[in-house]
Amino acid sequence: MTLFERTLARTLGLGVTVATALLGIGLAWTLVAPGPGANLALQAGLIVLMATPMARVLLSCAEYVRQRDWFFAISAGAVLAVLAVTIWQAMRV
Repeated sequence: MTLFERTLARTLGLGVTVATALLGIGLAWTLVAPGPGANLALQAGLIVLMATPMARVLLSCAEYVRQRDWFFAISAGAVLAVLAVTIWQAMRV
């Protein structure tokens, strides 16, 4: 396994772990004492969960640039741009 693959695996694993912990805390908090703190934990968990694949695309884009594989670097950059625009549009609503 290459350094890049290990970095990707760690990033994805960490993202899923943190998201799961935040969602679990938010769910437990909602069951015990519903309120703004529970909603904040749930929202943070969802944001981390959605940001995890975006981090993968960002890492892939950087790796392709490092390798000077311009076709895949531009492709990953385009995917990153689509994700960013989608998030930006969703936040405007």
